[in-house]
Amino acid sequence: MKQIPLNFPTFDDEEINAAIEVLRSTHVTMGSRCREFEQAFAKFVGVEEAVFVNSGSSANLLAFFALANHAAPQLKDKKSFVPGSEVIVPAVSWSTTIWPIVQAGGIPVFVDCDAHTLQMKPDAMRAALNDKTVAVCPVHVLGNTVQIEEVVAFAAENDLWIVEDTCEALGSRYAGKLAGTFGDTGTFSFFFSHHITTVEGGMIVTNNKELAELLRCLRAHGWTRDLKGRQQKEALYPTIDSDYLFVNTGFNLRPTEINAAFGLIQLRKLSAFNRRRNEIASIWNARLLPLIEQGIFYPMRPTDRADPAWFGYPVICRDPRTRRALRRHLHEYNIESRPIICGNMVRQPALAHIPHRVSGKLDGADTIMECGLLWGLSPAMTDQDLEYISNVIFEFARSV
Repeated sequence: MKQIPLNFPTFDDEEINAAIEVLRSTHVTMGSRCREFEQAFAKFVGVEEAVFVNSGSSANLLAFFALANHAAPQLKDKKSFVPGSEVIVPAVSWSTTIWPIVQAGGIPVFVDCDAHTLQMKPDAMRAALNDKTVAVCPVHVLGNTVQIEEVVAFAAENDLWIVEDTCEALGSRYAGKLAGTFGDTGTFSFFFSHHITTVEGGMIVTNNKELAELLRCLRAHGWTRDLKGRQQKEALYPTIDSDYLFVNTGFNLRPTEINAAFGLIQLRKLSAFNRRRNEIASIWNARLLPLIEQGIFYPMRPTDRADPAWFGYPVICRDPRTRRALRRHLHEYNIESRPIICGNMVRQPALAHIPHRVSGKLDGADTIMECGLLWGLSPAMTDQDLEYISNVIFEFARSV
């Protein structure tokens, strides 16, 4: 019996040898390779600045702490993030989309998601607005995209920041433009299972140079050592050793040269990876069409004007019982599956201890949580893997 994990490794000897080369150099902490990867990534997505960090979760953490920091850019068309500020987020998201908002002193405001596209509903977003709202955090779920032009217009009308969580959608496009480049910041993840991997890693992108400098400062202790404009800062404090000058609070969220060596190679492979991801989704959409037409389940529907980069193959079953039975059946045949992200985050027990607000009903998010699951979709999967999964699912369908 085959074993089909959620994720297959997408790296090979090329990445491994690059990592060994870094180790042999003995220059392993954040340095020239990290800067090279930042430059390559910024060029790829088409932004001015990219700041490499040690995870996608850290990217979200820095993005919100930068907005809440005393040195955040003061823009006429943006509200200030102060303690108690509200941030609109989709209920279907990941925990480390939410925790940074709270940790930075904000209050997450949860809105509903479409059970077909899995994305935040624009009408629900608009209904959540109040005088405390300072930002909106669209999450591009599982390689699909939010109706991001709705978010951009809403933010412009109300002087809001946009923190665009693109951790699951590297290479996805909306109206021809890459997801993650519409907001004030865009965050990405390079975890093992994501569109590319640096083993662990993440990136924050922005076109605001002042904000990028703040992100670099917060990334590493609040010191000036990694700033592009360090000389101007350091000239203000001539009596303090410039290598140990601290001008802000901060963390240690730095990546390593090993992560960057991986990333430089993986980035070159991304387009081919995503072509294969989308090919696999098309194969399953066609192969499983009879079951979709029977109403046993339906797959994620791409948002209008979106070109997804599929991340997993999510389906919504016709009811919770069918979902549970399908997951058991897949497990019996060694096909790993999982819920869709965290499901409805509001239903998670941690939320009982966290200040938050729920705007409107979350029926779509509940449907996704109760009836949704996904199995793996990796560019490393073979056609035999795809056929095996299809056959197992058809066998399930004959029993329901």
